[in-house]
Amino acid sequence: MKVFEVTLAPKQIASQLKCEIVLVRKTVLTNVAELAEANEKSVCFFENPKFLDALNACKAGLIFVPADFDAKQKPDTNLILIDKPYINFMMLVKTWLELSREKPVEKIAETAVVSKKATIGRNTNLGHNCIIEDNVIIGNNTTIESNSVIRKNVRIGENCHIFPNTTIYEDCVLKNNVVIHSGCVIGADGFGYLLHEGIQNKIPQVGNVIIEDDVEVGACSCIDRATIGSTIIGKGTKIDNLVQVGHNCKIGENSILCAQVGLAGSTEIGDVVFLAGQVGVAGHLKIDDGAMVGAQSGVSNSIPKKAKYFGTPAIDAGLKKRILASEKQIPNVVKYYKKIMKNEKVKK
Repeated sequence: MKVFEVTLAPKQIASQLKCEIVLVRKTVLTNVAELAEANEKSVCFFENPKFLDALNACKAGLIFVPADFDAKQKPDTNLILIDKPYINFMMLVKTWLELSREKPVEKIAETAVVSKKATIGRNTNLGHNCIIEDNVIIGNNTTIESNSVIRKNVRIGENCHIFPNTTIYEDCVLKNNVVIHSGCVIGADGFGYLLHEGIQNKIPQVGNVIIEDDVEVGACSCIDRATIGSTIIGKGTKIDNLVQVGHNCKIGENSILCAQVGLAGSTEIGDVVFLAGQVGVAGHLKIDDGAMVGAQSGVSNSIPKKAKYFGTPAIDAGLKKRILASEKQIPNVVKYYKKIMKNEKVKK
């Protein structure tokens, strides 16, 4: 349950939506909750019929339900009848968070260390023990939380939020509305070595990372700087926790990388690509626009537009499913084969 400082009334919420509202009682709404934990001041949503029992027992003050829902099924509760209840409910949560959020007020902690050569925008917040090095530029309304290190020549845009214990290496660029969660490392050296005369020689990594507008990077993820040029994360892309993006990768717009995805160097990911958890992609491959790769797949060849791949090595998902279904018949095939061989021996 999430409780907000700002309260809302059912009519206020309905006025911002294309919906039908059914009002049976007055209430002041203060929180969002799951059906099972809701109270008379909660807003909930119902979409999946398997939760009908939870809906019937729910005591919420307002529930988002499908547009074709029969209001007589829940006569004791205020209802919003709307297409796609879940999405609209989540948009309400987002708006409610924004209404409840304090307006940015410039606050730089006494323990923050800020270079005199840095440029700090209006209403910037710097937490305890932040280090802002030479020639860093930070835009308006940006928050950088405690123990984060922003190294030389980094540029951070407006309305960004850098959570605690984040390190952004020199020369990297974060544009506007970027969110970086705790423990991330942006711009560490790419993993490049050259074996020469029996010694692994480090290849200098002199590029940077560019993160476009509206990107969110989950906790403890690492995005390596390019060897030469830029590692690029496209506008609106969302990266989960514990993701590794290698040097010189280029990720398009509005793609999704789930937890523990690993991209080897110079991988190219298109727009609106979905990589499920623990997908590994070999270097110098292209996963084209709209492609989807199932969990724990190993990608060793490029994937065309809108294709669905799965497995290790990753192949067409439909074919992989047929192969898996066929594998279940292997014991019967072996049993049949043994029976034939036994009959052949008897004949001899």
